[in-house]
Amino acid sequence: MEEEFWEYSKKIYAQSHESFLWLQDKRALDVNLLLFCYWLGKNGKRLSMEEVSRCCENVKLLRQQFIVPLRSSRRFLKNMDLPTDYEKLKKAILDVELEGERIEQRILVASLPDILVGDEVAEGEYILIMHHNISKYLKHEKVSFDKAIKSTLNKIALSLFPNLSQKVFNQSFCETV
Repeated sequence: MEEEFWEYSKKIYAQSHESFLWLQDKRALDVNLLLFCYWLGKNGKRLSMEEVSRCCENVKLLRQQFIVPLRSSRRFLKNMDLPTDYEKLKKAILDVELEGERIEQRILVASLPDILVGDEVAEGEYILIMHHNISKYLKHEKVSFDKAIKSTLNKIALSLFPNLSQKVFNQSFCETV
């Protein structure tokens, strides 16, 4: 399951990396938790508030003490005018940061032992479950579902489901508000 989640994450992050980075940088949301919400929704799993809380708590220290400081260091070096030999250092930091992200994903999967015990869902319902999961995460983080977040999530949804009907698309947000 961990490998499936990692591969899924790489795919949808590549499709919508700017949107995910905006949610991370402007709203302080954890991209891995957002990806987890999408992946679980794809598998028909609706998260409860208790499950969201458990997942957030289980990865909190790793994020605070390891991943976020590495990201800050990498971004610091990225913006510095340093000799080219520092490129190796930036790349090394990125590699370690990505391994930290992968460990975080393993922790998230382990946080929900019955992870793929989701309901069978019709294809159009995946987005509803994904947005249900994300709304639980936003609520946990006390982040309001404002126009900017809705617009950013719209971009991600359209990259995942380019043929999504307007009715289903609108309904997915009606349930999250």
